[in-house]
Amino acid sequence: MHIKRVELSHFKSFGGTTQVPLLPGFTVISGPNGSGKSNILDALLFGLGLASSKGMRADRLPDLVNQNQMSRRSTSEASVTVTFDLSDVAAELMIDGHDGGEPSGPEQNGHGSPAGSNGHNGHSPTIQISEAEGANPENVVTLPMGREWSVTRRLRVTNQGTYTSNYYINGEPCTLSQLHEQLQRFHVYPEGYNVVLQGDVTSIISMNSRERREIIDELAGVAAFDRKIDQARGKLDAVRDHEERFHIVERELQTQLERLAQDRQKAEKYQRLKETFQVKSQWEAVLLWQSQQRAIAALHQTLEQGEATSTQLAQAITQGQGAITALDAELATLNARIRNLGEDEHLALQAQVATHEAELRQLQRQEQENRAATNQAAAQRRDTEIARQQQQRELEQTGQTIDALTTGELVALAEAKNQVQQALEERRQATLAIASASQTSIQQQSQLRQAIETLRGNIEPQRAEQIRLQERLRQLEQQIATLTEQRSNLGNIATEADGSAGLPQQLTTAEQEMQATAAKIAAAEAELSVQRDTQTRLLKEQRDKQRELDKLEAQTQAMQESQGTHATKLLLESGIAGIDGLVAQLGKVEPKFQLALEIAAGARLGYLVVETDQVAAQGIQFLKQRRAGRATFLPLNKIRAPRFTPVPDWKRPDGFLDYAVNLIDCDPRYRDIFGYTFGSTVVFDTLASARQHLGNYRIVTLEGEILETSGAMTGGNVSTRSGSLHFGTVEPAESTEAQALRQRLGDIEVMLERCDRDLNATSSTLQTLSQTLITQRQQYRELQLAGEQQQSQQHQQAQQRATLEAQLSQFQQELTSTQTRLQELAN
Repeated sequence: MHIKRVELSHFKSFGGTTQVPLLPGFTVISGPNGSGKSNILDALLFGLGLASSKGMRADRLPDLVNQNQMSRRSTSEASVTVTFDLSDVAAELMIDGHDGGEPSGPEQNGHGSPAGSNGHNGHSPTIQISEAEGANPENVVTLPMGREWSVTRRLRVTNQGTYTSNYYINGEPCTLSQLHEQLQRFHVYPEGYNVVLQGDVTSIISMNSRERREIIDELAGVAAFDRKIDQARGKLDAVRDHEERFHIVERELQTQLERLAQDRQKAEKYQRLKETFQVKSQWEAVLLWQSQQRAIAALHQTLEQGEATSTQLAQAITQGQGAITALDAELATLNARIRNLGEDEHLALQAQVATHEAELRQLQRQEQENRAATNQAAAQRRDTEIARQQQQRELEQTGQTIDALTTGELVALAEAKNQVQQALEERRQATLAIASASQTSIQQQSQLRQAIETLRGNIEPQRAEQIRLQERLRQLEQQIATLTEQRSNLGNIATEADGSAGLPQQLTTAEQEMQATAAKIAAAEAELSVQRDTQTRLLKEQRDKQRELDKLEAQTQAMQESQGTHATKLLLESGIAGIDGLVAQLGKVEPKFQLALEIAAGARLGYLVVETDQVAAQGIQFLKQRRAGRATFLPLNKIRAPRFTPVPDWKRPDGFLDYAVNLIDCDPRYRDIFGYTFGSTVVFDTLASARQHLGNYRIVTLEGEILETSGAMTGGNVSTRSGSLHFGTVEPAESTEAQALRQRLGDIEVMLERCDRDLNATSSTLQTLSQTLITQRQQYRELQLAGEQQQSQQHQQAQQRATLEAQLSQFQQELTSTQTRLQELAN
């Protein structure tokens, strides 16, 4: 296949519509500088989507539209159509443009040639189309002869500078990715070498083998697979990082789930107790109502009996009064008869009168008794009526009590809550005991770890010396074996000193110097090997420690994100003017009250204090733009502390230490901030003294228990995690484990630097010794040649034997001393 023609419409220097035919064979486009030769190549790159605007010598795509077209219309358009002639051959498009800096393009370099030119001035661009020889049949796209295939790209630009770019294949709209997929069938790639620009041939000739291999990989498609593999590995690493973070979040959520499950069990138990209490309370009210009904019935019965007795007594009084009246009449009659009768009759009548008077007195007594009984019955009746009314009121109060019990259960609930809190207190004490034992174990482990590090520091130099001596011992054994073999080969040849007297001495000196240099080289090599091993071990430990530190930092970051301190950290680092800092940063407190005040403040320690509400609005807008979460701002010009009347010192109860806001040491301008943070919270010394005043104040104890005015009580084990905020700090303290890792990484970094220096020094020394040994060997060889000229073979053998004996003795001594030192190190 090959490009049959290129049609340009209002593209760069082409003001109208121009067709450029590219005929089979060899097509040459020539013309003076600035005539638009390179613009044809840019049109090919533009139409096929093979380059960006920079590759087409333009800052932006709208710069590719002809300027005359843009000045005359509100909406201008440039288009390029590339038509291919498909045949049953595989073809390669090779465009080699040697343009000498035409000024038609909008972007030019500093030497007067357009961007992308390599400065081959005076040469016109050349388009060469040739058949590929030896092409792989699998890489050739076979299509019917005489079939055309066209690609069109249109660029529309408005006066406001906005633009749209559309692609078409055979007149049908398509996307850039679909166009690239079609071009890949013909082995035309955006990053390939189908288009050869100015200077590319020269750069390919001057490339090394590696760069040429990269071009071959691009043409063969291997580089694309390599890029996909790298992308896949990058995605895999990203997925692993996400997976590790998700595992951390999962563990945190699992912990929260377990805690919520325990809370759910407690809530269910509380609900069951509440329902049972409600049922029992209702039954109690019903039983009380029944007993009151029985008491009312008994009072009614007593009242009826009293009324019947009162009626009987009234009848008896009436009868007694009638009898008294009859007796008075009879007495009057008798007195009249006494006056008419004589003395005897008078005496009889007096006796009768006395009898009647006695009866009268008896009747009067009975009347008095009946009156007293009547009064007593009336009083009893009044008491019964009062008791009945009182019972009626009690019945009404019982009904009201039943209604109150059905709606409010605060007393019983408070008792149930106290029981639950007592159980929680017992569990807290057990947890504190376990935490104390765990802290003791952690301290012991830290001491053991420090002792191990100290022993390692003492053993490491001896180990290095032992390795160096073992290496030297092996070298000595090999050299002794070599010398022994040489001595046995020499036999019992007698030495004769016929030669020069000074030459053997020179040979001996040169031999000794060479041996000393070789020994130094061996020691330097051993030292270098030990240092490299140490460096490898330290690098491995550094990677492991760094990985652990990264994991801890990821956990800390996840915790900060869950607590909301991540957003405040970004705000503090944003540089927004008017941010004073966190509430925890702006106040100081004595260690004695620190736990109580931090728990009383709660999440408000992480609030940001700003100068004005405008600064707060800027911070909120910043968090929205960065999508960094939420934060609470306290503007100094708007914040108001709640007002309350403090209790005088002489009226404060036992255990009342002070108000929390009075225990903060801060700048006076932040007094309202801490007044808002703590309100009227009171600090008590113990929970026992605070319970006596539950409901009167909002109380916090020195051990961290919170007692609300509503009666709610909060307490338990106090966690000392590193993610919590403390007074006088800007950000959460780092955990002990992370600090230990950072300290160890710092020590490893120092040791690695020292190891690098030692490696460089040892390498330089080894190089110098090697050069010295080469020089000494050359000198020794020259001396040997001189000895061969002056002495006979027997003298040379004798000299060699003497030299071997000396070397063997020296090596034996060194071997003995080395073995002794190794035994000392081993012990």
